[in-house]
Amino acid sequence: MDNPQQTPLEKLISERRRIQQECMVQEQKLNADFSYIQENAGTLLLSGLSTLLLPNTKAKSKETENSQPAQVSDVPSMSLGLADYLSVAQGLLPVAWEVARPLLTAWGIQKVQAWIIKKLFKKKK
Repeated sequence: MDNPQQTPLEKLISERRRIQQECMVQEQKLNADFSYIQENAGTLLLSGLSTLLLPNTKAKSKETENSQPAQVSDVPSMSLGLADYLSVAQGLLPVAWEVARPLLTAWGIQKVQAWIIKKLFKKKK
């Protein structure tokens, strides 16, 4: 017996070291994943949206390239319903509002200015 029985304190210390090592490894993996996402955010977003909105594009492009029908096992079938499109639209609403708000504000200001000018300089009959 080379290793004598560990005391509870020694067990806790070794467990703490093991957990710290695992945390460091997971942190490195997360940092690598996050760096990849930051570097490729645009590509990932566009490919995800195109897959959601145009699910059969990949199968059609394979058919035209090979002049043979695509195998069912190559492309998983994915049917999207109205709920899926509404979910995507709901996620894009805040972005759309951020784009539309300045346009609507500018349009509203122009209309109010035109109305005030029309009222002030209107010819009285």
